Amino acid sequence: MKRLIPLALLFATPASAELIGGCQFDRDTLTFAGSAVEQATCLLRKVELMGKKSPQPLPPVIKLLMEQGGAPTAEQKAAAIAAFPEPYRDYALGYQDMPASQTEAGVPLLYFVIHDTSEPFMGTEPFPHHLGNDPQVNSFDYYLAAEPVAHIFLNRQGQIWAAHDFSIPWRATKLESRVVGAPARGRFVHIETVQPRRFLPGATNRGQTYGPKPGFTDAQYRMLAALYVYASARAGRWLIPAFHATVDDGIPDAHDDPQNFDLKQFGKELEKLVSVDKAGA
Repeated sequence: MKRLIPLALLFATPASAELIGGCQFDRDTLTFAGSAVEQATCLLRKVELMGKKSPQPLPPVIKLLMEQGGAPTAEQKAAAIAAFPEPYRDYALGYQDMPASQTEAGVPLLYFVIHDTSEPFMGTEPFPHHLGNDPQVNSFDYYLAAEPVAHIFLNRQGQIWAAHDFSIPWRATKLESRVVGAPARGRFVHIETVQPRRFLPGATNRGQTYGPKPGFTDAQYRMLAALYVYASARAGRWLIPAFHATVDDGIPDAHDDPQNFDLKQFGKELEKLVSVDKAGA
């Protein structure tokens, strides 16, 4: 006898997955909403004071990479490694054929997250006049904890310290540590760019701070672009770039970094590395 299916079940739609935050992270697929271009557009919104976010256009090179997909070529990967300072260049050469991280369920790396350290914290003291050369600002000593919070630390002189290799699943956002937890680790790599902070006028709460302008140095943008190409080559795909504050958008007590990030300048540095093939053609 043919079984009759109740109409309520016949036309029922599957329960919608839980979507987290302003860019709608899906707990099940471990992916933000939309195409790669749409995700990058949301995740690269400008981060302003107190964590406010505003739309900004994607640099053409990032939009093109997100549309075309694929992965860095061998020439682009080599150009990125050549751009690194020593001793990180030797480190990158030694690990270049290692696979990138994946989650405990085998979901591959997809997101390249840019942070600022918000350290050293100056309180009410003024920023040093020459941030790029200041030994206190550029020291990695602040970050030498038993478990450093990110994969990479990048100071204002362009020096790089690898706290965790890109093959290691790690967490540096509230999305990974407090909301989704361990299942999300390995989906993101994290780059901490050194930027000091001080209190906003009249503030006494560490949540009310601001960074210098310009926010980062030319050397930091060059190394960020090289790290992005290198990490993408290790992952075998162009990663989706993101900011810490936009990854955690909508989560209570979310961070407000990176402040004063010039997305256009990052795009210009990335264009130099991505255009290596054209220059050699």
